[in-house]
Amino acid sequence: MTRVRFGIIGGGLMGREIASATARWMHIDAPFARPEITAVCDVDAGARAWFRDNIPSCGYATDDIADLLGRDEIDGIYCAVPHHLHETIYLQILEAGKHLLGEKPFGIDQAANDRILAAARARPDLLARSPWEFPFFRGAGSHIDPRNFHSIPGHRLSLMLSKAVRSVR
Repeated sequence: MTRVRFGIIGGGLMGREIASATARWMHIDAPFARPEITAVCDVDAGARAWFRDNIPSCGYATDDIADLLGRDEIDGIYCAVPHHLHETIYLQILEAGKHLLGEKPFGIDQAANDRILAAARARPDLLARSPWEFPFFRGAGSHIDPRNFHSIPGHRLSLMLSKAVRSVR
């Protein structure tokens, strides 16, 4: 199974939630890839300590975004920072050549969103998505069978990882 190594920028509630989701990956039937949290970046020492103490695969913690983005052993970044920081950090992630899973909204306003979108389009080799958007995109509801709703979270993240996995190989 292919391992996709993620760094997390923002070790608060949403950063911890994605770490928890990756820890539950074993519950997905026949996964083709396994996400692994290998590093965290947060200005709060307590947040960094939480990852070191609770996520065995997280072997690196820093408060320096550039340091995290410079690490070759990270394939992608899950970024969970306040909305007003999205543009600056998302652009840094894409410029560093890392896959981006980012929180919504991508940009704080239309101009910021346009700049992030332009950077993502300039790097078609990278995945730049919000992992939480799958159930909400137009038309998705018509494809969801309520009897199989329990499988949606796994498929949602599997879809997001698929491009990352292909580029890692």
